[in-house]
Amino acid sequence: MRYFPIFFDLQNRPVTVVGGGEEALRKIRLLLKTGAVINVIAPELHEELAAERRVNWVARAYQSGLLEGAALVYSAEAALNEQVAADAQALGIPVNAVDNPDISTFIVPSIVDRDPVVVAIGTEGTAPILGQGLRARIDAMLPQALGDLARAASDLRERVAAAIPPGNRRRSFWYRFFFGDVREAFVAGDACNYLAGVEALFEGDAHAPRGRVSFVSLGSDDPELLTIKAQRKLHEADAIVHDRSVPQAILEMARRDAVRIPVKGELYDGATDILIAEAKAGRLVVRLSVNEVSLEETVSVASEGISFETVPAVVLTKPAEVIPFPVREDIREDILRAAS
Repeated sequence: MRYFPIFFDLQNRPVTVVGGGEEALRKIRLLLKTGAVINVIAPELHEELAAERRVNWVARAYQSGLLEGAALVYSAEAALNEQVAADAQALGIPVNAVDNPDISTFIVPSIVDRDPVVVAIGTEGTAPILGQGLRARIDAMLPQALGDLARAASDLRERVAAAIPPGNRRRSFWYRFFFGDVREAFVAGDACNYLAGVEALFEGDAHAPRGRVSFVSLGSDDPELLTIKAQRKLHEADAIVHDRSVPQAILEMARRDAVRIPVKGELYDGATDILIAEAKAGRLVVRLSVNEVSLEETVSVASEGISFETVPAVVLTKPAEVIPFPVREDIREDILRAAS
């Protein structure tokens, strides 16, 4: 990873854009979504920008001294890119030269905006069309009201902090808030069911947490074949007890703060004792194995009164049907010869 993704606070901070044409317009449309103070240096200004009250137009040719004090700099004038980039770097100011990543110190990702929820997709400048395509897909997945839901969660934060202790119970509350019936009612504009759902969450979290174990057996080392349910269990888990041979790419799909406990993946390797101890401590545990679910492990867990489930981990599909197509007789022999 060459570019480290961060979110930069631009509230009331000056951003300088060099250039006043179409390229500048595209960047400024994004900047207008922030609270930045936008200064544009250009002899001429696009008519849409001229009508924008938040744009401060410095109507003159570019000079390096005009960059001083800027939090960020954009160069949207191809003929000036190298000079602007050099001047900004000399002043220690992050700079983006449009369509010229080699002389830029930051690049702009494709963005899905559900303020305050923002998703950024970057390809490090290698495949911008791919980034745009991913942005379109993610944009279609996220409801327009997602940002409002995040603000509603913020309003509940103090009450949650007072009523529910940190750890698994609080995390469970928020997971169900954002991904369960409460979210669906909020997105649908159903205020009554939303408020009732929130109260039900508080009621449900008034009790001590109970651990459980989800047994997930892998039929493939390809993370793209994991079922949505298996992915969700990995994301929910407080602890993951996994065979040492489980691929790292699959382990990385889990929550970053989940405890990872490697075991040999053999019978009587101590995994059962770990599962029981973690679940009795009130944790959500995933037993991730490369082979089939161990009957001995499930029986041992059940005998301790611990809830468990088995989760299909791989999407099984029928092999693609081969559809024959007609081949001209006069070239059939050439095709067979080339394939041999």
